[in-house]
Order: sequence, then structure tokens, then C-alpha cells
Amino acid sequence: MSPILSPLQMKDHRFTNLRVKSIEFGSTAAKPSLRPTIWFEPVAETTNQWKLILTVVIASADATKPFAYEAEVQLQGLVEALEALPEERRQQIALVNGFSILYSAAREMLLNITARSAHGPMALPTISFVEMVKQKTKPAEKSAEQPAKAEPTHVEPTAPALNKGVSR
Repeated sequence: MSPILSPLQMKDHRFTNLRVKSIEFGSTAAKPSLRPTIWFEPVAETTNQWKLILTVVIASADATKPFAYEAEVQLQGLVEALEALPEERRQQIALVNGFSILYSAAREMLLNITARSAHGPMALPTISFVEMVKQKTKPAEKSAEQPAKAEPTHVEPTAPALNKGVSR
């Protein structure tokens, strides 16, 4: 039996920037700052494809108490929604889920890289792109040229999603 495909397909994704720096006197006990930024545009002459760019920046929330890592990851992707999806919801479904897929790829890449780094593995928390996409798609309030930015999210280092299972 063949698997049933999702109505949203990630046709392509690539890392365009990947930088991770281990901070010598940083600590996993310090609070990190997580700042995702999104950008998208519909693919010309289609009603069901979008180009996506996701940038995730991790830094210290407090410079006097540096977090273990500084990182910047940027991915670009191409998503396609099936024409069967309702047209009025097609873009929102494609964007929210497309950015979630890209974020999962960034999360896995950072986990793999930091697993072999000085302070041990760092796992990004799960986040929602619903509000970011909603803000970015408000008509006439934002220019299509400017990326939508989320407010910095301060992640508690003891949260299960961050450094789960790491003993240092």
C-alpha cells in the first residue's frame, strides 16, 4: 500500500547560511535569545507554489551571562500546495507548514553540529509560525520587500526542548 501524500509538498530546501560559534565562557544555564525571521513570495504564474526564506538567530539574552552558542541559520525552500486545498486557506497552510518544515531542518542541523561541540547538543524549542504569517500577510500594512520578524523569544535553558538529556 502506498503512503498518502500530504496536500503540502516541500519541493526543495537548501541551507544558504550556517554559522555556529561555541562561546568559550558561555553556559547552557544562561538564557538564549531566539529570533526567527520569515520572507516569502508566490512563484510567478502559479497559484499553489511559494518561495520561502527562514532565518534563525540564536544569541545571548544577557551579554553579561553569555549563552553557550551563537548561531545563524538561513534556509530557502519551495513549497507546493495541492490545488484541492481551499483557495482562501491555501497560502496560510503553505506558509505556516512550509516554515515549520524549514525550522525542523534548521533544528536538526543545529542539534547535529552542537552534539560534537564544546558545550554539547542544543535543541531548538518548537515554535509556531501562525502569528508571524498572519502579520506578514496583512494587506497593505507591510511591504512585500520587508521580512516579517518575530519578537525575540527567550528560551529557558532548563526547558525540556533545550539541551534535553545533556549532562555537563
